[in-house]
Amino acid sequence: MSDMQEFSAFRNEESSSQENSHFDPMAVLPAKEEKQSIQSLNEIEESLDGQSYFLGEVPQLFLVDPKGFLPLNSDRMIGSINIVEKLINDVNGLTLEEVGKIQVLQKKINFWEDRIEKNKASIASNEQKIKQNNIDMSYDKKNRDYWWGRAEQVTVDYANAESASRTDDWAWLIKKYGLKNADGTQISPDEKAVEELCNGTSSDLIGEYKNAGNKYEQARRDRETENNILIRENSRHKGSNETLQGYISSTYTKEIEPLQDGVLLLKEFSVKLKAFGQDNKATFGEMRAWAEPFLNDFIKANSRVPQSVVTEFRKLASIPLPAENC
Repeated sequence: MSDMQEFSAFRNEESSSQENSHFDPMAVLPAKEEKQSIQSLNEIEESLDGQSYFLGEVPQLFLVDPKGFLPLNSDRMIGSINIVEKLINDVNGLTLEEVGKIQVLQKKINFWEDRIEKNKASIASNEQKIKQNNIDMSYDKKNRDYWWGRAEQVTVDYANAESASRTDDWAWLIKKYGLKNADGTQISPDEKAVEELCNGTSSDLIGEYKNAGNKYEQARRDRETENNILIRENSRHKGSNETLQGYISSTYTKEIEPLQDGVLLLKEFSVKLKAFGQDNKATFGEMRAWAEPFLNDFIKANSRVPQSVVTEFRKLASIPLPAENC
């Protein structure tokens, strides 16, 4: 049989075979490959663990959080994309946010401090009024006692003249106090009704003196009442200042100082990133090698640093985080 006849026979046989069944691609493989079995997943993982990696590198499986991707330690931070520059911008943005929070709190503190200063000014003004009132009250007492004393003296002098009931004694009383009749003329000691006239005019004089003393006594009482009001007002101002000082102290201790610690942490990170930016061969592994020990020591020294800042630091530094923080 010629070659052409053999080729035609083969073509006819092949056509007949394809009509009866589909072509089996495994039939063209060497016989020895048909005996190979697919490796199990465990065998593949064992083979991966047995491979060699860059210094400080581990299989990618162990650098991935449950819900987050972490770059390899050997990945460079500066390549077609400058990761360092991006990280610096992100850190600067976070720093501005934290500074903004501090500024908001500082405005509250400035408002409280302004109220404290106003309260202090009111206290000083009230204390000055109290001091002046005390001075005026001492003069009120003297004026009161003077006029009440004169009223008492008139009473005593009239009683003496009445007891003596002599013309000379009535004349003495009349001249001493300038006692006059209703028409403005001086009372005569020789008049038969001199006792009644002196009694009436003396009583009027005593009442006038007492009224003058009473006015000074009322002025003293008014100043004393005002002092009590001012003292209570100062007490309220002082209590308010103590409360506001407590707000300020608490805000600094519990809110501002932790935020300042967070700003310090971010600034330290920014400085280190700038140093990495000077090295084109800097890797994520080098950043992690610096970042985690540094963060550990920083938290120990500054335990009040906000958790949110620590979490952002870990994200930016590619330090593994729990899944819910990624």
